[in-house]
Amino acid sequence: MSDTGASTALSSPVFQHFLVACSVAVIIAPFSYYMGIGARMLKLPQITGYLVSGIVCGPYLLGILSTESVVDLNIIEGACLSIIGLAAGAELHLSELSRSKKQVLGITFGISAVTWLFCYGALDYTSGLLPKLGELDAPHVVAVASLGATLMMARSPASAIAVLKEMDGKGPFSSLVMAVVVVKDVVVIIAYALNMEFIRVSILPSATGSPHLLGMVLPLMSVMLSITVGLCGGLLLSMMLRPHSLLGAILPSMAPAATFKVKQLVILLVSTLIFNMAHYFDAEPLLACVTMGLFMVNRRHERADKEKEELHMMVSQIMSLTNVAFFGLAGASLKVVAMKDMFGAALLVFVVRLAAIFIGSWLGCYSTSTSAEYRRLFWMSMITQAGVAMGLARLTGTRFPDWGPHFQTYMMAVIMLNLMVGPPLFRQALVRVGEAKALLLPIKGSGVVAAQQLQLGSIIIKENGAGVSSSEGGLVHQHGNGLGGEDSSSKSDRDLDQ
Repeated sequence: MSDTGASTALSSPVFQHFLVACSVAVIIAPFSYYMGIGARMLKLPQITGYLVSGIVCGPYLLGILSTESVVDLNIIEGACLSIIGLAAGAELHLSELSRSKKQVLGITFGISAVTWLFCYGALDYTSGLLPKLGELDAPHVVAVASLGATLMMARSPASAIAVLKEMDGKGPFSSLVMAVVVVKDVVVIIAYALNMEFIRVSILPSATGSPHLLGMVLPLMSVMLSITVGLCGGLLLSMMLRPHSLLGAILPSMAPAATFKVKQLVILLVSTLIFNMAHYFDAEPLLACVTMGLFMVNRRHERADKEKEELHMMVSQIMSLTNVAFFGLAGASLKVVAMKDMFGAALLVFVVRLAAIFIGSWLGCYSTSTSAEYRRLFWMSMITQAGVAMGLARLTGTRFPDWGPHFQTYMMAVIMLNLMVGPPLFRQALVRVGEAKALLLPIKGSGVVAAQQLQLGSIIIKENGAGVSSSEGGLVHQHGNGLGGEDSSSKSDRDLDQ
């Protein structure tokens, strides 16, 4: 009976579709990888190459990946999103953030609030002019505008780190930027979770069947459930990686490189499990994974610093692989013809977002008594979007099959514009504040003033014989000689330009 059941499962159409989709994905993965390298040679983020490879191989151009194949590979997409969420949470070091808490929170609030308000108005106006989205009723248009405005608040931490490494950016401006970037992305994911729950209880009341009062509480309950699932995942992962666990008892008999790879596999499997558990319980999977990452890097114990360092290196290397798959699939799922029709509207939202970030940055810096120079230049560091924004757009595309794919394509068009314009502006800001050390420009200020600025920005720079330990925005990363058989510093430098 068991053999018969197994053969039936293996011959089922669903399994056959998945097997074919995986085979095709394995074949085109090298193409996506080298497209990413090509994009980097052109001074573009690697994910641009991954997206282009997905578009070329997708159902709307060459057709190597069919529409069915893209849908069948959602399980791989879930694993990729879980790592994106874990990496975002692992960037937020609460102990370091507390040093400049008022300044970081004030600027974050200013940028987020103004960006949401401006972009909501722009998206509400432009949605009615677009195919499919223009056919939606008023509640759905509100949902589209609110979700889109939330995504427009996001800013890519990985891209910011990549520019800082390229320019050797160190100083109070650089660390303040990184602190705001990381906090803002966590805020975006929580706001996205609330948006999704409000849509569920207000636009889809038949799916919940809940009284109005309970319906208003459900969004908060879902967020709390997501956080709880994430904390459980963080506890499980920390127990599996600690030296005295069952896994820890097996690893000493293995070579260092093999040990590193096993730990990476454990991280990938646990984060994917937590992502799917949150989805099963109707919670927000990405928020659960962010919580798991936040828990992992903020636990206090004697091996905390070493575990943080290892976690950052392992997640960085995992992302170098999962980003190829995720952004390739995201490109394959884009409706190319619709994107062409949406370009004018996307350009309008892009311009409105630029204006909103400028105003929000100025207000945030002014309200926290930040220097006049930062008020003029800080907006230039907040433009770039990538992983988190694209991940949330893709998640929306799969959750709402009627209008979600068109929403995803619309958001991707705006995000791509931000991705192209943002890095050059950030580089220019670093040059103008004098923190582009790669160009041999000194940090502005000297003596006591410079020391006070460094303390305000919460930057920690240590040099020792084992390597360089640096903090971007109070977020400490140490790059020494690597685990897993190669120099981890050079590996991280290659992987961060995502």
